[in-house]
Amino acid sequence: MKIKVRRVIIAGIVGCVIVVAAVKLAGHMSGSDADLCTLAGVVVTGGDDAPGWFVGCAVQLLIAVVAALMYAVIFEWITHRANALIGLAVGIPHAVTAGLTVGFLPVARLIAVGILPPGAFLEYRGGWVVATFVLGHLTFGAVVGALYGPVRHSVPSVNTMWRDVTDANSV
Repeated sequence: MKIKVRRVIIAGIVGCVIVVAAVKLAGHMSGSDADLCTLAGVVVTGGDDAPGWFVGCAVQLLIAVVAALMYAVIFEWITHRANALIGLAVGIPHAVTAGLTVGFLPVARLIAVGILPPGAFLEYRGGWVVATFVLGHLTFGAVVGALYGPVRHSVPSVNTMWRDVTDANSV
């Protein structure tokens, strides 16, 4: 399996920063606590302090790099090309999967530190946060597709010569 590992890592990190920053900004503008790093940090460490936030940030970056790796596999072996539009298309199921996964976060640790459950697609943080969450993940796909560049596994060309069966002499 030959993929561009450095490009995958860079694309995943850039995409992650965009999603986390956009969701945080949307949460700030709507007056809610929409911070993906805090959510992940509280789920992993049980604390909403600075070390917990940094752990959550590391978890988000790791998830983003793994997601970008999955995008690369799709680009290399399914679509046989990569660009922003194809990344955007792959981003649709990614956004749905991420949104539903957030809804299944274990809420006991969140409630213990005073953070309300996020709900699927961060629905309990407001409509702007939901829209930003989805658009952020679609943007993640476009960024990964654009930064990945040309694939290494191209579609093999088929140069098959067909026999003319309409000619009686060729049979």
